[in-house]
Amino acid sequence: MISFTTILLRLGLALVLGAVVGAERESHEHAAGMRTVALVTLGSCLFMIISIYAFFDLISMPHIQLDPSRIASYVVAGIGFLGAGSIFMSRDEAKVKGLTTAATVWVMAAVGLACGAGMVLEAVATTILTLAVLVLLRLLEQAFSPRKSSSTQKLSLETTSATGQLLGSVYDTCTRFHIDVETLEVRRAQEGETVTVICKVPTANKMAQLIGALREISEVRAVHADLEGTQAENSASTSSAGKSS
Repeated sequence: MISFTTILLRLGLALVLGAVVGAERESHEHAAGMRTVALVTLGSCLFMIISIYAFFDLISMPHIQLDPSRIASYVVAGIGFLGAGSIFMSRDEAKVKGLTTAATVWVMAAVGLACGAGMVLEAVATTILTLAVLVLLRLLEQAFSPRKSSSTQKLSLETTSATGQLLGSVYDTCTRFHIDVETLEVRRAQEGETVTVICKVPTANKMAQLIGALREISEVRAVHADLEGTQAENSASTSSAGKSS
């Protein structure tokens, strides 16, 4: 049987490794953050310690066989339910999200088991490799597939009248900047009509260029957009609003 100090060190290491990886997930606002992943590794570590050492006194008893891998196998199976909770279908983008987070929880459960078994170097190495996958491969993915890194943005255009020609101009302007338009919606306002555009914008610079181009449309009086969490407004001048269509 190992000492209580060794048990605390293993539990502490599992907690720290889980918190580090969970912090990366939380920084990108994913479902399983620092507390969740840290608890997964901590619990997995304790289960492994129990599996190996809790029944150590029973080994000397006749007709008793112990299988230390049994509890660990149940941890691997049970962690799937927790991982499944982080996977969901995005209604707006019609695609599955959370697979990477679920895989991260699964890997970190293995890290916790390794800590509980005393495989410290293996646990630390796996954590470093996991961070490399989450951070470095994300950068490569964004570099080689910029469309994947696009974010959904909502623009509101205050217009004098939302004619079919105006909607066509808005759509053409977006496609000119290689921006995918998902929704065009028209609502009546007190002064004119409001056109809502939901689109996929790869960068903040593209968003700024798009707003500038939309301002040039004669029927557009003002453009409102939520740019990287801050409210940015680009209002057309009075002379621009008064231009003939």
